[in-house]
This record gives sequence, structure tokens and C-alpha cells, in this order.
Amino acid sequence: MNNTPLTYLKRVFFSLLLPAIVYIGLGLIRPDIYFQFRTFLMLLTQTMAYILIGWSMLFGMSVGLFDFSVGSRVVLSALFGIHITQYFGIPGLVLGTFASSIVLALFTALAFAVLRIPSIITGFAALLIFESVATIYQKQFKNIIYDNMKIFGTSPGIFVVAFISFLVVYIVFNHTKFGYQIKAIGGNEAVARSMGIKAMHLKLNTYIIGGVILGAATLVQIGYTGSKAAQINMSSMATCFTPMMGVMIGMFLSSCNMVIGSFIGAFCIAVVSSGLVAVGMESRLQNVVVGIFLLIFIGLKTNSATLKKVFRIEAVSN
Repeated sequence: MNNTPLTYLKRVFFSLLLPAIVYIGLGLIRPDIYFQFRTFLMLLTQTMAYILIGWSMLFGMSVGLFDFSVGSRVVLSALFGIHITQYFGIPGLVLGTFASSIVLALFTALAFAVLRIPSIITGFAALLIFESVATIYQKQFKNIIYDNMKIFGTSPGIFVVAFISFLVVYIVFNHTKFGYQIKAIGGNEAVARSMGIKAMHLKLNTYIIGGVILGAATLVQIGYTGSKAAQINMSSMATCFTPMMGVMIGMFLSSCNMVIGSFIGAFCIAVVSSGLVAVGMESRLQNVVVGIFLLIFIGLKTNSATLKKVFRIEAVSN
């Protein structure tokens, strides 16, 4: 019964309702901007890198891992990819970006597994190391690419990369043994261990698959900006926040799959941020509003059962 076409259509409708409400609301405020297709396409293009980063974090977050080194890994792998383009062109950009992203993910994973420290601490330590290395490394070459190499950050290339990444993430997360075990660990690690699932081995693999998807995100960012500069003082950590909040929203969207929910969450946050810019709000206040939006959304979803009971009781009493 749950797999009927009508049920599926209802789930799709309710999943798309949140971004539609947010976008239409901003359109009513600034119809001259948001009720134009080019604005929607621009927002979607700008959000793609964050969506891909969110998908790279989805596997780890599903088993309770929070890795704040993601932003610094994007910077360092981008610098390596850009450097390799000077010798091997576009093939060097693709291979260099993916290879370095996987190596950096493996380094972080081994540090987490060998040292047996929490993922957050591992992420902070890796972030400091990668930021320092990137700052030194970027002095060795010109960190820009030619216009003909920006194909992965502009339409239609950016959407091709995103679609392929979506297929990989969706299939791995929903239709493989690895994906089922991730959900088992995320649901109850003790029970999963008693069933013979090797939790640590599985968590290590989440870093690796996340590194592959992060390579795609890095490729998109390089193509979109045309360059990449090193960041210091843990500023690269800001790259994690929008994707992480998008994944959190995706986890609370019960009407759709988490992979699609992460996409919806990241897009909603990007739309809200864009709307705040459009109405002239100060940049420092934008994070406050986005944070409040996230708290309200997760608060409503977390307490939805209680709210339903309250409204049901009121309806009965009336």
C-alpha cells in the first residue's frame, strides 16, 4: 500500500512544498528578481557545490561523524587540481582533484581510526594541517585556470556532474549493502555490532566515499570560481555549515529520501540567504536569520508528534 503511485506522488509533493513556499515567499517580496527563470537557474547553479558537499557529508553524518575538515580539503584538493592543469590540462584537473580529495579523506579517516579520537576533534586537527599546507603550497604556482577549463562549473557541465553524483550517492545510500549497514549503525550502533557489522570499518569507508563525492564538489567549485585561494584561521570551516544544515534538514524531512532531502535543505538555505541579500540585510545578520530558520524547522519536525496531539485534543474539545 505504501508503494502505490498515489502515495509516491504525495511524498514528492510534500517534499517539494518546502522549497516552493520559501521561493514563492521571496518572490512576493521581490517579484522583479525571483519570478524570473534566470534567477532560479542562477540560484541552482550557485547551490550545486554546497549540495555536492552535503552529499559527501551525508554518509558520515548518518553514522554520527561530524567532519569539519571538509572545507580545507576542498581548498587543498582544488589547489592540487589547478596545479596539475598547468601540465596535463582538463584530464589533469579531473584526475588531480579526485585523487587528492580521496588521499586527504583517507588521511583524515586513518587519523580517526588509529588515534581513536572523536571525529570532531580529528576534523579540527586535519583542518589546521590542511589549511597550513594549502597556504604554503599556493605560493608555488598561479592558482587560476583558463576559461575553457570552467566547463564543470557552468551549465550544462555543472548539472551533468551533479546528476552523476546524485545517481552514485542515491544508489550507494539506498540500494547497496554498504548503505543498509550505514542506516543500521546510525539507528543503533550497539545492535548493529551484535549483528556482525564492523562499525569502524564502515565509518572508514564513509570517509572514502565522501572523499569521492567531495572531489566532484571541488571540481564544480573550481569551474564556477576559476580559482581557489588558501584560507587560514579555520575560516575554511564555514564551507561546511550550509551543506551540514542541508543534510540535517534532509534527515528531518520524513516525506522523502535523505539524499533528496539534503538537496532540498541546501537549496532552501541558499534561497533564504539570497533573499536576505536582496532585501539589503547586513551580512552578519544573515547568519542569525538562517540559524533561526533552521531552529524553527528542526524544532517543528522534532516535536511534530506532540503538536499533532495538541491540535487533535483542541479539535476534539471544540
